Order: sequence, then structure tokens, then C-alpha cells
Amino acid sequence: MSFPFLVPFTAEVEFTQSIHPRFPNWEKSFVSGTESPLFTVEHRIHESDQQLLLSRVQFKAKSEGPPGHVHGGASAGLLDELMGVVVWNQNYFCVTQSIQVHYGRALPLDIDAWVMTQIKSVHPKTIEVWATIFDKKKIPYVSSQGIFHQLTSEQLKRFKSLA
Repeated sequence: MSFPFLVPFTAEVEFTQSIHPRFPNWEKSFVSGTESPLFTVEHRIHESDQQLLLSRVQFKAKSEGPPGHVHGGASAGLLDELMGVVVWNQNYFCVTQSIQVHYGRALPLDIDAWVMTQIKSVHPKTIEVWATIFDKKKIPYVSSQGIFHQLTSEQLKRFKSLA
């Protein structure tokens, strides 16, 4: 099965630095914040490649779509959020411009899931990021590509003032 936007799974041993997202109001995010009804998420940044993020995800019952499986919109929201985490943690202040999601396999609700997220390219106004959801056997389920618009300093001031 072909997966566009596949981020290769890298051994978790290389991910030792636990992080918290740096974007404003992260704790309140319904997707991956501390009280998310959908997921429990733990983030780790790669030791030598700070543009590579590994997140461990546990799906909660409220993320269910088809019986026993994660809703496609919930997994898309998760991938969008985690792509945002990696760009903000690299001090690229961005918002999502577009996202493409490829659903390769139905995503079981009860799996021990990992998400690999990687900045692929940085341009003056945009950043391209890829993300892939895997199980513990390194089998990919869902992959995505996000294009993130870099905020101007004025936009960032307004954005942060709302936090």
C-alpha cells in the first residue's frame, strides 16, 4: 500500500527530550490540550534533528467514528495539530493554510499509536510539514501534508493578544 507524505518511523530511543507545544493556549486545545476529550498525547523531539517530532497518542472514546475505529475528522485534526506543534516549536509562527490527508487503513481506537511529524521544507511565507500515524509495529495508517502560512510580526502580535 502506497502512502503519500510518509514520514519514516524512527526508533523512539533517539527521542529523549519531552516537550510541550509552544503555541498560545495549547493547554486549552480540544485536540491535544491537557483536557482533550479526544486524545492523550505525549510529545518528544528528536535529539539531533529538531524538525522531527514523535508523539505517542492514546485515543479516547469520544474520537470514535465507525465502531471501534477513530473518526477520520478526529485523525485529521490530530495530524493538523501535531504538524503545528513541530513548526511552533522551531519558532516558525504559523497557521494552517491547507492540509491533505491520506487514509490508508482504518485506524483502530484501541491501538498504541505513534505519530511521526517532520518539517519537509521552509519557504519565505510557507512551511511544508508531513505527518504519519503508525502502530507499535510501525505499520502506517494515516498520512498527511500540511502547508502552514507564516504569520507576519503584526499578525503574531494580534494572535498572541487574543491568548
